[in-house]
Amino acid sequence: MDKLAEYKKRYGEAMNAPRSRRGFLLAEIMTDMEREFRIPMLRDRAEKEVDSEVLRFYRLVSDSRPI
Repeated sequence: MDKLAEYKKRYGEAMNAPRSRRGFLLAEIMTDMEREFRIPMLRDRAEKEVDSEVLRFYRLVSDSRPI
């Protein structure tokens, strides 16, 4: 299983977790992805330096987090 597929699996598990735990799990996925794929904090740099599929998924995870 490739790296991104592992994160997608974790995302599915997080989305099926109790709501009280979901935000924590999604934040953990984002932190791990930032380290693994070296995702910079600045959007312009991220768009230039990170694979587009990875960045799209990272944004999906981010948008799924409760505010």
